[in-house]
Amino acid sequence: MDVMPAKRHITQTIKLSLPLIISQVTVVAMTFVDTVMAGRLGSVTLAAVAVGSSLWSAAILFVFGILMAIPSVVADMDGAKAHHKIAPFFRQAMWLALILGIIFTVVILSMGPMFALFNTQAEVIPEAEAYLHALAWGVIPLSFFVAMRYLADGLSVTKTTMYVSFLGLLLNIPLNYILMFGKLGFPAMGAQGCGYATAIVITVQMLAYFIITHKHKVMGSFQVFSQIDRPDWSEIGRFFKLGLPVGVSMFAEVGFFAVITLLASSLATETVAAHQIALNFSSLLFMVPLGLSMGITIRVGNAVGRGNPVDIKNAGFIGVGMVLFTQVISASITILFATQIVALYTNDEAVGLIAVGLLFYAAVFQLSDGIQVAVAGALRGIKDMNFIMLSNLLSFWGLGFAASWYLCFEKGMGAPGLWVGIIVGLTAAAILNTWRFKYKTAP
Repeated sequence: MDVMPAKRHITQTIKLSLPLIISQVTVVAMTFVDTVMAGRLGSVTLAAVAVGSSLWSAAILFVFGILMAIPSVVADMDGAKAHHKIAPFFRQAMWLALILGIIFTVVILSMGPMFALFNTQAEVIPEAEAYLHALAWGVIPLSFFVAMRYLADGLSVTKTTMYVSFLGLLLNIPLNYILMFGKLGFPAMGAQGCGYATAIVITVQMLAYFIITHKHKVMGSFQVFSQIDRPDWSEIGRFFKLGLPVGVSMFAEVGFFAVITLLASSLATETVAAHQIALNFSSLLFMVPLGLSMGITIRVGNAVGRGNPVDIKNAGFIGVGMVLFTQVISASITILFATQIVALYTNDEAVGLIAVGLLFYAAVFQLSDGIQVAVAGALRGIKDMNFIMLSNLLSFWGLGFAASWYLCFEKGMGAPGLWVGIIVGLTAAAILNTWRFKYKTAP
């Protein structure tokens, strides 16, 4: 059995991951634009976008997680040369995407009570609710877009997502400007305008990906849209069962960050705004390890399809080493340029002072955050979905949330206490995931 050299693992992972990294950075750059523009409308609008987007992310990433089973299954089929199975599998995945889209549209429209539950500042709630109601128009298009994007990822066609993400960013800036600030005859809608702009962008991206999936020389060869299959409920159920642990694990992680933001929303409005700045910039940097993690999933999945246990292990751990290297760089940038970073978001001195302090914690957690997401990508490649779910539930909710609550409210540390809890949760996940992948790939 031929074993792939380490240099080839590195070059192939970079080749697969670089377009994914650029795509993810572009997606979060949209959130960066939203945050910067909201900051120009004041701390209340910025806080509304922060709280609303945290709830949106927690809900919609459950959909992302379930559908994230697509690339590992498709990569396995591709590696095993079972290409005839891909189109029928994907058509059933699209039915599941529609069902999830309908369910989570209702969920997004019903999130109002969450603000009262977490004692969100009263002046923030109306704008945050309006923002979510506008975003709800984008849930179903996003579900379809994600399914098509994951099909492309599983087939190692990763550049298409990069191009579609760039299209979204180019549209997002002018749409935000028009709808948030009231230009070209539109009323100034603030946070609500930001939500409508995002929903429009998502819909355009979905349509663009539909055309790409039909016309692309690789993806088009599978003719996934040549017919509409009836729902095969047993197949949909099997796929849902495979993706559910990933959905729960992503919800556990992103829901943890959402709840931390909701806990912060009970503090001063300036603190909420500062928390959003630090979290938004951290999310932007996180797209590098997340993109690499997606590449690791594909590389490990291909090795599984080839039946090569040595390559499975090497693809995973070499990828983790690459992520750790990038995280050292990003943590250094965060510490060295914290003041300049905050200045991009706000001119409010009170908000800026708090945000600079929180960026120090953001720099610290980037190391464990990178490791945990990289190894999670390797575990998805071997379809060890259940362990990722259990690891995230224990790490983020059993340890991280408890630490955040205790340090923030019981010990009176405020926002820094919340961020120390984040570090605790991410570190625990990094340790557990690394142990599991090492155990599963041991000879």
